[in-house]
Amino acid sequence: MKSALTIAVAALAIVCRTTAAKADTDACTLLTDAQVSAAVGFAVAKGTHVTPTFVKTCTWSGSNSSGAQFVTLNLQTASFFDGAKKQGAFMAAAGGAMKPAGVGDDSFYSLQGTQVMLWVKKGGNAFKVAVYKQIPSIKSRAWN
Repeated sequence: MKSALTIAVAALAIVCRTTAAKADTDACTLLTDAQVSAAVGFAVAKGTHVTPTFVKTCTWSGSNSSGAQFVTLNLQTASFFDGAKKQGAFMAAAGGAMKPAGVGDDSFYSLQGTQVMLWVKKGGNAFKVAVYKQIPSIKSRAWN
């Protein structure tokens, strides 16, 4: 799998260029299917919303012989990011994995099982990119 950072940086650039905190920002309009596929290294279908009325999250789905694979982009506020960072620190203290990512005003990676997340804050905006895929030995490769 290519780095989740690639997709996050692309999303960050687009999110930062959009008008700050627009209530109607549609997460599915910020990245193309081709951009997501290229970043994560597997083909994905068109991004969709969990419900038609909540457009702050977009999910791209793919599949292969090893099972389901998903990528989500969730647009958030800076205060939501701050809360997630505190929660991530608690999880890391309890044996989870969390480390700085080095993009935006503040950012971090977290690892929960086979789910890799990148959280990024820039000004009053934030987003989370999550990659759900069976990745063998990811903790030893990504965190050492």
